[in-house]
Amino acid sequence: MATITRDTELDRLHFLIETQRLINAGPLEADRVMALVVQRAQAALSADGALVELTQGDAMVVHVAGGLVETCTSSSTPLEGSLSGQCARLGMPLVCRDTATDRRVDGEACRELGIRSMAAAPLVQAGQGVGALRVVSALPDQFGDVDADVLELMANFVTPALSAASKLEQEAERALRDSLTGLPNKMILMDRLARSVYEARRYGQPFGLFYIDIDHFSAINESLGREGGDAVLRAVGRGLNSTVRSGDTLARLEADQFVILCGNADRDIVEERLKGRINTVISKVDEELGLDGFTLEVSVGVVWSTGNDASAESLLTAASTAVYRAKRQRYAATANAANS
Repeated sequence: MATITRDTELDRLHFLIETQRLINAGPLEADRVMALVVQRAQAALSADGALVELTQGDAMVVHVAGGLVETCTSSSTPLEGSLSGQCARLGMPLVCRDTATDRRVDGEACRELGIRSMAAAPLVQAGQGVGALRVVSALPDQFGDVDADVLELMANFVTPALSAASKLEQEAERALRDSLTGLPNKMILMDRLARSVYEARRYGQPFGLFYIDIDHFSAINESLGREGGDAVLRAVGRGLNSTVRSGDTLARLEADQFVILCGNADRDIVEERLKGRINTVISKVDEELGLDGFTLEVSVGVVWSTGNDASAESLLTAASTAVYRAKRQRYAATANAANS
């Protein structure tokens, strides 16, 4: 292991400062920052390779790698069976001086890659280890405690970029989800509907659009208040979600309107069956909520692709028209029954 002199410490300090400057000089994109830190960590510690691993379930997955371990990108190891996994779990740097004798590492895998020693530092977000920055060497006893401290400082350069990326992902997810029910919103629906229109035109794949509107919802909302109305919408959303196939899309458009995009479906088989399931769901929700003075019911409008549909927007408009036609027919039938 190399002797650490004052000059070496100053060189490393300058190296760390320069690394921070390079990170600040560009966008705070996780992949860019990880690649830069891997390259700089390898150089700072005279390592033969370096990599960033992130926790994913019970595994450590390599996201960026260079040098001796460059071919390991996208590979994974069990969280409990690797030095990086232990490092992330414990939240502290770890050093393996010889992979041939250290039981914390996979000796066989290290032999195949030509690794004899390594050091790892945790990537920590909100007090939790989410990954590790690791350097490796083809020589034994190449890294010590001081190297681990330097590596930990380098790892700290990565976590702000990971936090920013995570925040962007969460914001993007929120932008595509209805905040009340958690269902896809109109933006997702229109994207998938446009794709279905294209596939129907190009490949002849039929699909149906089921537009669902809760009857007398404004009266329910006024009687129960906003909180009660929201409870109804959440319950209906959960119930309807149980009716859709994995490849279909259930979305909440606005207020009391939901849409099911039933892709690649046979009209003769699906329409009555799905309508029956929708009515069963609504009856169950009505029973569970026990709305005082109200019986929860919905009107359903259905349109089917012809393969020559003009656009996703025109189909959604047709489905909206169909649901209001169904609603008028329901009200007319109720009035006639009352007068007879």
